[in-house]
Amino acid sequence: MNYTGFDSPIYYQSMNQLDKNMVENRSNSNFNIEQVIFVNCAHNYCVCFVNIVDSTKNTCDINGSDKIKEYYSIFLNTMSSIIKRHHGKVIKNSGDGLLYYLPKTVDSKNELAFQDVLDCGLAMIEAKKSITLNFSQKGLSSICYRISANYGKVELAVSANSLNVDLFGPPVNICSKINHLASANEMIISNDLFKVLETTSFYQEYSFKALEKNTNEDIVSNYVAYSVNPIGDSNRRKEIEDKRNRIFIESQKDHRNMNNSSFNILLIDDDEDILFVFNSIISSEGYNVTSFSSSSNALVHFSEKNPYFYHLVIMDIRMPELNGIKLYSQLKVLNPDIKVLFLSALNALDEVLCIFPEIKHSEIIRKPIEPDALLCIIRSILYRD
Repeated sequence: MNYTGFDSPIYYQSMNQLDKNMVENRSNSNFNIEQVIFVNCAHNYCVCFVNIVDSTKNTCDINGSDKIKEYYSIFLNTMSSIIKRHHGKVIKNSGDGLLYYLPKTVDSKNELAFQDVLDCGLAMIEAKKSITLNFSQKGLSSICYRISANYGKVELAVSANSLNVDLFGPPVNICSKINHLASANEMIISNDLFKVLETTSFYQEYSFKALEKNTNEDIVSNYVAYSVNPIGDSNRRKEIEDKRNRIFIESQKDHRNMNNSSFNILLIDDDEDILFVFNSIISSEGYNVTSFSSSSNALVHFSEKNPYFYHLVIMDIRMPELNGIKLYSQLKVLNPDIKVLFLSALNALDEVLCIFPEIKHSEIIRKPIEPDALLCIIRSILYRD
């Protein structure tokens, strides 16, 4: 029999290894394993890289380890804050730079997500003023950096010892390699990303300029890239900013006014009787509910759709095949922003919170639960910003 994707024995072997590593890593603080586990699922994303120019030379001129710590911490923390503000996720720290991606760009029709890519990079460049001032107050010399962005299909994976999302593939490699083509304090984008952006409604709100190709044999140097800048007209920039503020306010208002029928909920429980009861309760309120008694089938279904299709996943913790903890880790790879509500007949609160400290107490509920209480929790999660 031929197996592919999530149905393959290799996949389930990897998942069992992940579960084992999760337990061992937390029971033995000295246990350290360097391994990534692929989830056999590829999607298109915008991947970006921000990197300090001549960091090695700059740090060699700095006296004292405390100064070096300040040098990196000010820069990396400032960049991380900007990335988070624009709905991005840091993948890894490369020492003098950050590799990050914009998860919502998985939906090629989500223009706001692609606009975040550009606004994030330009905000980083704008932040140089405050970083320079901060450096000056700490007795450090000025800093320069470059931002590069690419778009394409990448393989998703999870780090077995940290549960962090990782991305692999040519778009990631090209993004880091073309970074040096940018001038100091400049953002550049690949031709692949440019082709997507030029079809958007906001394309005219930025200034793009093709970089001149080098004539050497380096394939990356000959790669087509574009510099990105805000448009020069200050009045036009003010109009654009006002327009974006209006769109943001309207989107917040639209979210608060969404009908129950606008929300998609994925329900997973291996007990088919409980699954039927919960489905009936939730569906009776007008929510769109898709139910699975098999956690592995639910994961296949989730991976084949737009990862942002579902607004909420409700699932049992104790399940065969993939338990709720393993399933949660895989869903977060596919959609780091997914909202999850755990159900359990056992007192598994400490177990889950130990592994996933980002989960709130209110997101784990004990079975049985009264219908009104369940619906109240669902509403609070769905309408939470």
